[in-house]
Amino acid sequence: MRRNMKSGLCVSVLTLISAVTVPYATAQSTQSQEGTIISVQKSDVATPPVRAGANPDRTPLQSHYYVYNASVRLNCEVYDGRYESELGDLPDSLAANNRVPVRISKNLMYLDFPGYTVKMRIVHHKISRETTCEQTALRR
Repeated sequence: MRRNMKSGLCVSVLTLISAVTVPYATAQSTQSQEGTIISVQKSDVATPPVRAGANPDRTPLQSHYYVYNASVRLNCEVYDGRYESELGDLPDSLAANNRVPVRISKNLMYLDFPGYTVKMRIVHHKISRETTCEQTALRR
């Protein structure tokens, strides 16, 4: 009886470990493709917001963080991603018209800069209507 409990516990632990590591490895294994950064917008967000004209001595303490919204074209599709950080620490190469290796996994977009990967949440996805994409679609 005790031996069966130990075996059952080992099987349960192995199942749990497999359930956690297999999806993680699958999500990270997507092939990267060359994408082009279309635009990047950086916002400094303060919370809680303070109303205009408020007495600075009587306002609550605020925390600041940065929100980066980036649009990336990958083949004929455009992905809008969002990244939030307490630091303004993203690489300078996160700029419009730069090319970057991109991996897409479900609702996440990974921008693989040399020595640094930026993981962005995809907030919008659309098919590009540019002439080159339409010509490619017609040839197929």
